Amino acid sequence: MKSYWRHEDRTRISVSLPCRKKSLGKARGIVKKFAVSHGFAGDAEDIALAAQEALKNIIQHACPADNTMRFFCTISDGTMVVEVVDYGMGFDLAAVEEEPSSPLALHGRGLKLINGLMDEVSIKSGQNGTVVHMEKRLKEHV
Repeated sequence: MKSYWRHEDRTRISVSLPCRKKSLGKARGIVKKFAVSHGFAGDAEDIALAAQEALKNIIQHACPADNTMRFFCTISDGTMVVEVVDYGMGFDLAAVEEEPSSPLALHGRGLKLINGLMDEVSIKSGQNGTVVHMEKRLKEHV
């Protein structure tokens, strides 16, 4: 699997991967490794799972014309930020949040899961794409 990974500095990475299911495991591993290397070992699985869920939504709903998924991880002031970005058509966040999801449903629980795993989550979606912004604070900074 070909991937593009550029370290901008020790506290930020930018990752682009092919928009396909096989990329999810690689992305999860990258996020987990970055989290562990910055002191988030206790939360690394949760952070990686939240990122994977956001990326899975791109695969299911918004693979771009260049067939590339992008995400960024940043460390600042005891907080790890993960941003997952797509350039799809966007979606109505209010409609998705109102939609009830059964615990047994095969789809529709990703955003609820992300919100449960991370300390802060914001989503901006419009005609030019979607940004899922997720934050996790170090335990001693809470």
